[in-house]
Amino acid sequence: MPKVSVIIPLYNCESTIRRSMASVKNQTYKDFEIIAVDNNCTDSTISVVEEFAEDLDLKIIKCLQPGIVPALNTGIKHHSGELIARQDGDDFWHPEKLAKQVSFLDENPDVGVLGTQINIVDAIGSYQSKGSMGHEVLYPITSNEIKTFMLMGQNPICHPAVVFRSSLINIIGGYEQCFSKAEDLHMWLRLLPHTQFANLKDTLVDYTQRQDDDYDARVPLLVAAVYYNLYKTFGLIEGDLPGRIYDWQLDTKAHGHIA
Repeated sequence: MPKVSVIIPLYNCESTIRRSMASVKNQTYKDFEIIAVDNNCTDSTISVVEEFAEDLDLKIIKCLQPGIVPALNTGIKHHSGELIARQDGDDFWHPEKLAKQVSFLDENPDVGVLGTQINIVDAIGSYQSKGSMGHEVLYPITSNEIKTFMLMGQNPICHPAVVFRSSLINIIGGYEQCFSKAEDLHMWLRLLPHTQFANLKDTLVDYTQRQDDDYDARVPLLVAAVYYNLYKTFGLIEGDLPGRIYDWQLDTKAHGHIA
């Protein structure tokens, strides 16, 4: 049984999937399986993935219901590892990514969700100096800082960089569809009372940032406000929520306290 299950939801990414798959194949840490979820691909994506079948522990699973959340939950249903890693069909992992994350999680059993620093690249792979909020992205390291960011509506865990303990799925049951385009932040917020979070200081992922005309920046603020008020009501957090979008460089210690 592999220690890590790498879940890759796929939809028509034939131009980038070979590089993404190769970056997983070339990990220095080898105790993993790949669960590739075919979410109604109509191009050659799956044919490219199949090229890696001889060299990797690879499962290709179909998910007929369209969307990232059904695809992710389908992948989770078929996982067997104690850790779950996320990859996308257009992102690139640096070779030491899994090794460093597995080592950190082995040494820190209280941490259930672990990310890394990232490079942001555009659709053709060119490095970008700023993220979607107009700042250089530097993710917080400690659990309290990460949780504060989340409650401000800013996602401090890059989805295709994350490794999390599969036992957490038994607590929350997987991803939910109700907050479109913020399914990862929603999941982290649901896990906030149940585990600790961390980000490595190492930059280990090249993350492809694409323009999404359907994205609504109010959604993460809404989901954060919902959970902020819920957790404050139950005494899990203290302090007031500032009425602004959270900048990466602000001092998290100035705003609220995670009890």
